[in-house]
Amino acid sequence: MKRSVFATVLAAGLAFITLAMPALAQAPAPVPQPKGVKSSNLITSLGGFREVVSIPVVLTGQTLEIEPGGQTGRQRHTVPTFVYVLEGTLVTNSEGGRVGVGGVQYHAAGQSYSDPAGVWHNHSNPGPTPVKYLLLFLSTPGGEITQKAAADD
Repeated sequence: MKRSVFATVLAAGLAFITLAMPALAQAPAPVPQPKGVKSSNLITSLGGFREVVSIPVVLTGQTLEIEPGGQTGRQRHTVPTFVYVLEGTLVTNSEGGRVGVGGVQYHAAGQSYSDPAGVWHNHSNPGPTPVKYLLLFLSTPGGEITQKAAADD
């Protein structure tokens, strides 16, 4: 009896090893690959987007919508910002800044723009449909981000 139990256990063990080992030896499941995803680099009016910072930063942001005929009013950001236009054409009038930033610029849907820190500007929408854009801020924790101009500025 002991011999038949031992033989049964041995046979079952050998059968398990014979059947299970090939399955265990198979390659791991493939890593999921991208499917149905499109990406494109962000483009600014000055070429590819880049902004150099040499301090610890916090990335935060907001989406904004400017109604036809609306404007943000004269303002400046105390930190580098990045604008990506989602819908419509955003008009930016900057008072100075590096070459290519000062003056009036037009940014259509899908275009991006980097506002240098400290430059007064006004975003407006003279078009017939709302303008929607994403505004990202690169700041230090707890720092002031935007200053609105006073009536006498």
